[in-house]
Amino acid sequence: MSTTTHVVKSLTNDVADELTTETLLKLANREIGAIHVRGYYPVDIAEKVAQKAINHQALGHYHKQHTSSVGRVYMPHIDTKWNPELTDKYHEQALPAIADVRSMFHPYLSPVDRVRLELQELWPAGANLMRLRGRACFVGAFRVFQPQTSEFYPHNDAIDQETDAPEIEGVLNQLVANIYLQVPGEGGNLQLWLREPTEDETKTILDVEGLERDTVEPPVVEIHPEAGDLIIFSPRMLHAVTAGQGKHRVGAAAFIATKGPQEPLVFWS
Repeated sequence: MSTTTHVVKSLTNDVADELTTETLLKLANREIGAIHVRGYYPVDIAEKVAQKAINHQALGHYHKQHTSSVGRVYMPHIDTKWNPELTDKYHEQALPAIADVRSMFHPYLSPVDRVRLELQELWPAGANLMRLRGRACFVGAFRVFQPQTSEFYPHNDAIDQETDAPEIEGVLNQLVANIYLQVPGEGGNLQLWLREPTEDETKTILDVEGLERDTVEPPVVEIHPEAGDLIIFSPRMLHAVTAGQGKHRVGAAAFIATKGPQEPLVFWS
């Protein structure tokens, strides 16, 4: 079983500057390249929580060659690696991990909770937490990039490469919402190619989670986010993050699957 193949359209490089029903539908349908809302979350709260993420006892690292320099707080679904024991661990930890991340922002609303609420209101069919084989998923992972050394090579993300659970049947597109808590003044840029990888590129990505930069053309869009910004784009298409200089780059993230406007969005990390 696999998800529905989404035909890649001739995508514009337009970046919307507000989160609305119209911009969400355009992004899901690949009519725009991204949504970038500046000042989405208060910087003073964001930077305090960034320090908590950097020092969190659950801070680990992604497991593949080209992502192992990047830290993450709590296991993301990609690191279940099709392993039944790791998959059980992921689902068992999901709700306690959500509660812990939420507590780090208390008494304020966490940025991922804000995104979840707004997308529930803005998407025509609402939005829910992802459940795979009936088990709740974690959402709200922190990603921690070390100064100078951490980067994401050009890669893509697709839930059907991580699970064959029946709940993913019919997924048309996958989005990711990133809320930036701390960003270095130089580097830490988000790069978007606005195309899916080729078959050969996909094989390399599945093996080492990234392509060497000299094997792909320059990105179509490059954004330097600021602390407090929200950026949503489709991670099924090639994207990368450049190394930052001087301080950690910390963000909170949520993947979002869509089966079309008649079905609810679903969230996970």
